[in-house]
Amino acid sequence: MRGLFQNVGRSLSDETRPLRQLAADHETPKGNNERIRTTWFDAANTAALKKALDGLLADLK
Repeated sequence: MRGLFQNVGRSLSDETRPLRQLAADHETPKGNNERIRTTWFDAANTAALKKALDGLLADLK
């Protein structure tokens, strides 16, 4: 379990690839994760998630 999260941290620190590419690089092509990312994370859901996370961050400050 620890190794899994260490590898996630290393991947996230790679600033040469955008987050969208990092996600795609760690998904099985045509798999469940890719399907959810490419169908559910449309512009409206992405905006709603951003708003919710920004609100949470503002509350934590």
